Order: sequence, then structure tokens, then C-alpha cells
Amino acid sequence: MSLPASRFLRIAFLAGCTILAGLLLAPRMTAARVSVPGSAVANVALQIRGHALTAEVADTDPLRASGLMHRRTLAPDHGMLFVFPDDQQRCFWMKNTLIPLSIAFIDKHGTIVALDDMQPLSEASHCSGAQARYALEVNRGWFHRHSIRVGDNIRAVLPDSLPIARDGLPATQQ
Repeated sequence: MSLPASRFLRIAFLAGCTILAGLLLAPRMTAARVSVPGSAVANVALQIRGHALTAEVADTDPLRASGLMHRRTLAPDHGMLFVFPDDQQRCFWMKNTLIPLSIAFIDKHGTIVALDDMQPLSEASHCSGAQARYALEVNRGWFHRHSIRVGDNIRAVLPDSLPIARDGLPATQQ
């Protein structure tokens, strides 16, 4: 049994539109949330003073606790964005972290409130000294090489806003 030509064309047109929509949206959806087996790790495309950076998002207690520990490398122009449910002074250390890192502490508006360099395998505390909602870890020296300073703003490119924590306070209280 064959389909009438007009019905076949409608079905072919709808199928083509569906495939095209999938192709156009796939890169955006992939960049917004990239699944890693056994976790729900997302990536966010960031920009600071015109410099692009891709960051894994650590937006739950387990993801924040493990951070970049036990990794041997971190790709250039990549990092990890730690997302907290509230604003307070934040402190980080490098126990079990093998990569030398720099850290930016960021307030809820995306403004860098503190920068610091951290040594691998160190238990020394690196604190924000001010209210921070986010912390961004990158390869050591990345901020310096790109002339990024306290007071600069970080903006999310894809998705188009900085993420919120998936645990902690309800979104309406953040």
C-alpha cells in the first residue's frame, strides 16, 4: 500500500524539520549540560575580559567536595566553577589536588572579589575575604596571563547566565 503524494510530502517535510531542529539545537544543549557516566556534571562557557573559558560546574556538595582532586591535567582554557547556594566567605585547599591552580572568588553578580594561586597537595587555606557565591579554579597563571584582576566580571555565554546550586536554599531565596 502506497501513501498519497501529498501525505508523503507532509511526513517528509516534518521529518526534515525535526532533524534540522535537532542539528541546530544539539550544540547548544551539549554545551549546556554534558553528562559524565555516574554523575551529572555540566559545562558552562564563560567569558572574562573577552577571554573564553570552559568550566565544569560543581553545583552539589559531592561535586564541590571532589572538585579537581586526583586529576593529573587540566586542559588549557578549562576550569571548574564551584557554585554555592548562598553568599559567604569561602575557603579552599589543595589536599589531593595534583595540578597547580589559580582561584577566583566571585560574588553573586559575577564580580571577582579575590584571586589567589594555590600549590598542589597543600592544606593551606585560600579564602575569599568577602562574600562569594562562586569560585573558579583554572590552571595556575591563567588569570595573570589574561590580565584578569579583582573587580573584573565573569559572564556566562552558554547557557547565558551563571548557574545556581542544585542543593541548599530554594532558588527563590538565592
